Amino acid sequence: MAAPRHRKRLGWENVPMTPQQSALTPDGKGGLVFSGTCPRCMGTFSRTYPSATPGPVKGSGAPGGTPRPLTVLCECGVNHSGRPDVERQLGCGAHWQAGRP
Repeated sequence: MAAPRHRKRLGWENVPMTPQQSALTPDGKGGLVFSGTCPRCMGTFSRTYPSATPGPVKGSGAPGGTPRPLTVLCECGVNHSGRPDVERQLGCGAHWQAGRP
């Protein structure tokens, strides 16, 4: 079955999504690479998070510190219509917390 197509015509909206199971893999330098599909616009992307620690809850922060949940923003690379000028990332505006499958 083919993956759903990227919904590029979907307008930008600040939308909190439910936690998503995501592919988190070590980058070989102490961080994690997040690769996945946005649950809202179905766009795909990959981003490296430095100083990340894999575990039941993905977190980042100073070594020895308490892990914080990682909030992931859609970074599909598409300038969805209605995106505010202050938004740095090109994406649909969806955000969620990453978790391991």
